[in-house]
Amino acid sequence: MAKNEDSSALAQAIPRTIWILAAVSFFSNSASVVITALTPEFIIHILGSTPAAMGYIRGFSESLSYLVKLFSGVFSDWLGKRKILILIGYSCAALAKPMFALSKGLGLYVSAQLLERITNGLRDTPRDALVADCAPKELKGESYGIRNSFAFCGSMVGSIACFFILANCTGESSENIRLVYMLAAIPIFIAVTLIYFGIEEPKGLVRLKDSRKGFPIKMSDVRQLGANFWYYAAVCFVFMCSRYSEAFLTLRAKEVGLSLKYIPLILAIMYLFNAPTSKIVGSWSDRRERKIFLAFGFCMMLASCFILAFATKIWHVLVGVAIYGIHYGSTQGTFFAVVSDFSPPQIKGTSIGIFNIVCCAGMCISNALMGELWTRRGAEFALLVNAAITFVAAVGIMFVKPNKNKIIGTEK
Repeated sequence: MAKNEDSSALAQAIPRTIWILAAVSFFSNSASVVITALTPEFIIHILGSTPAAMGYIRGFSESLSYLVKLFSGVFSDWLGKRKILILIGYSCAALAKPMFALSKGLGLYVSAQLLERITNGLRDTPRDALVADCAPKELKGESYGIRNSFAFCGSMVGSIACFFILANCTGESSENIRLVYMLAAIPIFIAVTLIYFGIEEPKGLVRLKDSRKGFPIKMSDVRQLGANFWYYAAVCFVFMCSRYSEAFLTLRAKEVGLSLKYIPLILAIMYLFNAPTSKIVGSWSDRRERKIFLAFGFCMMLASCFILAFATKIWHVLVGVAIYGIHYGSTQGTFFAVVSDFSPPQIKGTSIGIFNIVCCAGMCISNALMGELWTRRGAEFALLVNAAITFVAAVGIMFVKPNKNKIIGTEK
């Protein structure tokens, strides 16, 4: 009875806008996951390219996404508005899905990938900043955990739906994949509708354009973040140099012998472990030092790399993918909760944007390195190199000093 009352109180404490953003992430990720799941098959076997090319495409597009996240965060602080950028970002993402389906060569495919990732960057930082704007201070980690859990559940549902479509289609694999890409536009349009009619921004947001002229980012903003923030960002950069795209998980499964129609289930398994981990860790991190959960996530990434490196059977890959999911759930929301802890209220979007640009550099290096090593030396060598980089980050994260201004919630 007490547990039900606690759950009801929590639901009332979390603002409506955060639940809407969570639903938006559910529908958006259910569409985006099919692009990731089928990327290796489409690029390597249908378009006739290599793992190295896939690594460069994913790495460059992801890094460009993170670069845009910097400016979208700054711009949202300057405007004092988040919703308009979120709406534009998701709307443009809906247009990218049919472009994937129509791709006959790398040119249009890369254009679609860049459009999707650029618009991802345009919406994500304002969205994460809006969560910080709306969330009660003592439930910040919980709020990020809810949004991430919905996003990961959407990815799991999208992966399963993709499996059923591929399993029941009788045409050529290339035509089946193109059909899935076309259908992926539908949940994105649902997300856009939710944003337009459901999201309300909190009143009284500080607008930097009212108090300053010229370029929105000032050195005074950077100095406000402090040395602890920059050390934290440096450690996260090292970790991001080891976090490769989930597309390599599906490539590894294909190499071990999994047939195409089952490939989407690889990511479904990842998100099955990802979603509950994100919710649990988000809640716990409000009551304990967040770096503990980041260190745990880094160790899970290390274990996943080792298991996938030496995998010879399908079940080996499934275990490695499940552990990768636990790592992702432990870290993704916690990353931004820590950034929010360090950030002064008037530059939350800017600080999240700066953190994203740090991640941008790491992701670019990670995917390019992974693709090259995979092509030249094989999966085992590539994954072991990633494990070594992850180990360095896991040690470094334990020396991050907690923010003294963080409000620690009480045990429920």
